[in-house]
Amino acid sequence: MEFFPADASIAAWEQQLALGAPLDTVQERLQLAWGLRQRDTRRALVLVTDVEGLLGSTDWPALRLDAARGRLHLVRSEAHLLHGELAQAERQLDLARALFEAAADQTGLADVHWQSHYLAADRGDVGRLRAELAMALGCAEAAGDTSRATVFQANLGRSQVFVDQVLAEREWGVRLPLDSSNLAPMEGSAVEDFRGLLAAMQGNFLSGIQAHSKAFELAMLTGQIRRAITLATNLGHTYTKMSDFQTAMEWLKRGLDLARGSRWPSMISLCLAHTGEALRRLGQLGDARDLLQECLQLCAAQPDNRTRALALNFLGHTELNSDRGVPAHAAFTELMERAVASRSLDLRTEAQLGLARAELMLGHFELARGHAEEGLRLAREQHEPNNEVDMLWVLGDVQQAEDSALGCSGSHGRALGSYLAALQLAEGMESYQPSMQLLEATAKAFADGGNFERAYHWSQRASAARQHSFNEEAMRRSSALRVHHQIESARAESEHLRRLAESEAARFQLLRDTHEVLQHLGQVGQEITNELVAERIFEVMTRHVNALLDAPCLAIYLLDAAGRQLYCAYGIENGEPFTDPPIEMSSERSLCVRCVQERKEILFSDAAEQEKLGEHVPGTSQQLSLIFAPLLAGERVIGAMTIQSPRAKAYGERQQLIFRTLRSYIAIALDNAGAYLRLSQMQRQLMAQEKLAALGSMVAGVAHELNTPIGNSLLIASTLLGSTQEFVQRVEQQALKRSDWEQYAGRTRDGLEVINRSMETAAALVRSFKQVAVDRSAEQRRSFDLRELCEQCAQTMGLQLRRAGVRLALEVPAGLQLDSFPGPLGQVLIILINNALVHAFEGRKEGLITLGAQAQQAGRLSLWVADDGLGIPPSVQERIFDPFFTTKFGQGGSGLGLSIAHNISGSLLGGGLSVTSREGEGSRFVIEMPFKAP
Repeated sequence: MEFFPADASIAAWEQQLALGAPLDTVQERLQLAWGLRQRDTRRALVLVTDVEGLLGSTDWPALRLDAARGRLHLVRSEAHLLHGELAQAERQLDLARALFEAAADQTGLADVHWQSHYLAADRGDVGRLRAELAMALGCAEAAGDTSRATVFQANLGRSQVFVDQVLAEREWGVRLPLDSSNLAPMEGSAVEDFRGLLAAMQGNFLSGIQAHSKAFELAMLTGQIRRAITLATNLGHTYTKMSDFQTAMEWLKRGLDLARGSRWPSMISLCLAHTGEALRRLGQLGDARDLLQECLQLCAAQPDNRTRALALNFLGHTELNSDRGVPAHAAFTELMERAVASRSLDLRTEAQLGLARAELMLGHFELARGHAEEGLRLAREQHEPNNEVDMLWVLGDVQQAEDSALGCSGSHGRALGSYLAALQLAEGMESYQPSMQLLEATAKAFADGGNFERAYHWSQRASAARQHSFNEEAMRRSSALRVHHQIESARAESEHLRRLAESEAARFQLLRDTHEVLQHLGQVGQEITNELVAERIFEVMTRHVNALLDAPCLAIYLLDAAGRQLYCAYGIENGEPFTDPPIEMSSERSLCVRCVQERKEILFSDAAEQEKLGEHVPGTSQQLSLIFAPLLAGERVIGAMTIQSPRAKAYGERQQLIFRTLRSYIAIALDNAGAYLRLSQMQRQLMAQEKLAALGSMVAGVAHELNTPIGNSLLIASTLLGSTQEFVQRVEQQALKRSDWEQYAGRTRDGLEVINRSMETAAALVRSFKQVAVDRSAEQRRSFDLRELCEQCAQTMGLQLRRAGVRLALEVPAGLQLDSFPGPLGQVLIILINNALVHAFEGRKEGLITLGAQAQQAGRLSLWVADDGLGIPPSVQERIFDPFFTTKFGQGGSGLGLSIAHNISGSLLGGGLSVTSREGEGSRFVIEMPFKAP
């Protein structure tokens, strides 16, 4: 199930729902409910009810039903979560978790943990939030879902940003992609969200705005409305920090409109909090206080929610700006409690800043200084230069107030040091303008210290900053007036353009429809021609033909190999399959035969033309519109296709164009499928021949090895037979001497020893051959000694090696026990040795092949076949494992040996086969494999 499907997927499912019956579209309804859970929560819940009622009528297996019901509970839990009903959401999550565990659905469990992390966020439980995200990531990786895994990693990094920006960048900044342009929209949104938040928290506002803007667009494209609202408020907050209040309010309004449209209290409260902060910075303190208090009321049911903490921070600053020290102190005190409970360093820094200013306003200088110094430490620890500037500023204010209260006239070095450090830090920050108030405080500190020249300098800087602000405001107003004038000028032309637009509307609609159809046909063609099995081609074809044309009756007829008959390869009428008997190409009444012979379309479109068709076939529907057309693959006719409708004039010019395009795609796909089938059959034949050739070579080698011990035995046996006959004659003649008896006994003993040794050698060869034969025929898995297997392979290839004058050196340690498939492994080794014999020593009378092995770490083995032959050119190395690639075509080579070896190594043995070679220096084939096969 796609995590956050894009708009195109939603549109496709909507179309399938519109065309199909309820029971035929249960899967699409389920996918649509999941895809609409944030786009349109109400409709998603309606679809959940529909699917729940339909599931009992499906023939889905039990595990699939459990997974589907678990997905329905997930949709309900997210709806409760978005509406702030946390207890109900948790109950639905528990039900979903149980069903996904029963179905062993790791993807479903990943989504359960994802929603659980949002539940923890709404409760302010940072520890559980990170734990749930980590479990979601583990389930996604277990399911092999890299898309979900990327999203979960990005959100883990995002949660780390609020705790420690340096650690977040070190741990996640390098793990996540730097460029999201190659990612899917859902993944790109999450990655850009993380990078934008990290940049904004570190004071890189422009980078943060760029990343968050891109993340917002991608989130809207994939229906991540909750993320989009959060991004809009973050953008508004960032623009507010940059004093661009107009853009800030635009983003905040966009987020608030999305939140109110969805009616999600948690999102509405988040937007209210940031909008209140923007109004505070605009100086509208009363309106800001009202919005922030409304936000706190909405968050009352979730006291640990981070949005409540943000609202407390903004409210505290609003009270400070209103010179209300006591309520400001109360707001920041509660904020500190929330920050400590959630272990949020950024909120602790904000709370320390607010408490320092509140205590300063109340005249508690020592407490104010303590909060400022602690906040400065936290800001430096988090590498937040903008917060560091604010802390240095408030520390300077506290120091100056302390000196004034103590009557230390002219002693303002401490305050000046803090102010100048803040200004120096601000000048090093990109796109950060020091506050006029900070500049004025610096000028006042210099003046109080008697340094009027420096005071004048900083006073001028403050005036310049104020003038810059006024100029920016004037430029915005000028831009607004200019745009207004352009709008008024455009109105004069609008009436004229409106009439022109109306006349073009119909033509534009036609062009757009045509473009959409062509675009759809391109996608359909790609899907059809990607298939290489006829049954799948027919399945895809039926789905798309019914979506584009009124064709309740559809049939495909293909020419047989002799070209004498058309047989019905596929037919469907009103959803029921049918098969017509073969049609002889000599038939004079068949429209299929006629369109094939004439190579042109035949169209009938109304009842008047039906008389040309003869009698209606009993048991079939009356069709008023029919098209018969040949299926052409290039210049070859491979069959015919017909679509039919009970409506008169169902196939106009546009429908005929669509039909011709689809017909071309189907002809190409069916021709490709036939070629693929023939190729597969030929490949199987060649592979069988390759295996028989290898078996024949092995049998010949074993037979040759058996000839020596058996021949020796026959020679000794015949000699002993002659000696025995001679001994019998002497016994009969009573001419036997003791020396004759001793001589006969000695020769007999020696001969029998030779025969015994020879027979033992032959028996060992036979046992080895039988074991190899059994292993190969059954692909038997067993424990075996690698050296013994390599010795068997050497014996098998002995004859060919001696004939070629090539020596085989074994460098395989004894005692390497494998739990694997000795037959396939032996086949791979023999293929590699034989490949070296055929290719490596061409033009040479001698050579060396080394068969070696070495144990590696982590239970793996390296096994190699190396030669000192001619080497392999780079152009050949690139294709050496491709099926049917050989440099010996026409000379006995099939091009399948190394391909078979590569496939066996990578699949059955659980490893891989690679080659390294340099021309003139020999070649080395290496098999990397585990001691225990998978």
